[in-house]
Amino acid sequence: MAATSDLRELAAAWAPQLPGRVGPRDIKDPIVEPDWGGLRVVIACTGGAVEAHRPGSQVPLPDALDAALRTAASGVTAVIEGHLTTAALGSPSVMVPPPPLVQRSSTFLPRLRPRKDDPYVHARHHLAQMEKQAPAVLEALEGGEPFAFVATDLLWIDDQPLLDVPMLERKRLLDGLLAVSQLVRITPFVRPTAFMTLVGWGAMGFRELSWHSANSRYLAGRENPGWAVARPPENAGAGRGGSARSPFG
Repeated sequence: MAATSDLRELAAAWAPQLPGRVGPRDIKDPIVEPDWGGLRVVIACTGGAVEAHRPGSQVPLPDALDAALRTAASGVTAVIEGHLTTAALGSPSVMVPPPPLVQRSSTFLPRLRPRKDDPYVHARHHLAQMEKQAPAVLEALEGGEPFAFVATDLLWIDDQPLLDVPMLERKRLLDGLLAVSQLVRITPFVRPTAFMTLVGWGAMGFRELSWHSANSRYLAGRENPGWAVARPPENAGAGRGGSARSPFG
């Protein structure tokens, strides 16, 4: 079912912001969330109508996901950014893993790799990785393979653009906007002092985490110095092991 023409035009014209050429330690007042991989898109929704777009094209949705999104977005008029991904399929526990048995002080900070050694710190590398994955994801979507949608940001609600609204407030508006189900999720986020959760996400297979300044605005089509992408921190193997389930397959 197609969304209204105005929202379709907004979604079709979407230019995604990119992470800045900074490291996590450069982000002021950060919040952290897992990077879901897959295909980054926006969903235009009005009532029970939905449509997915990536830059330059509309994206086909598998029947099950299309139905789940129409149900989840019933009564909602919005443009929502997120990922079409297989990482959220399976147990809902992948969203917020339980902490390992060994606890650390809440003031313990991650041991981050030097920026010069981190290939994911620059926006161009992150974009290249997304584009490398896109053809295989699009082929799988067109073939009707199962995917979930994980909402990560809210760009427009009702008649109001939110690009100039601080990230944390956009997150608060997004929370509860959709009826969450097996195929439709809203990404979790934590403060970086929740170190064991960051380690847990790494143990579960998330290859990257996104660090956002809570006060950052959405810079469409531009690098955002309030957004850094980096590998999860390590903790001498805590939370790792053969039973850790990777959301990437």
